[in-house]
Amino acid sequence: MIKVLKEFYDLKEGVFRSVDEEFEATKERFDEINEALPEFVKWLGDQEEVTTSDVL
Repeated sequence: MIKVLKEFYDLKEGVFRSVDEEFEATKERFDEINEALPEFVKWLGDQEEVTTSDVL
């Protein structure tokens, strides 16, 4: 999961990424974006979806 710190246009996906937006991506994709645009994104790690049955 990637969190956007500064807005940018994602050339690979063809979308505009807004500040505080979070989107699913691989660590490799994060590294790719971070190399081209340092400090624009933050790696949140692999987020597992929690369901009600996991909590009960």
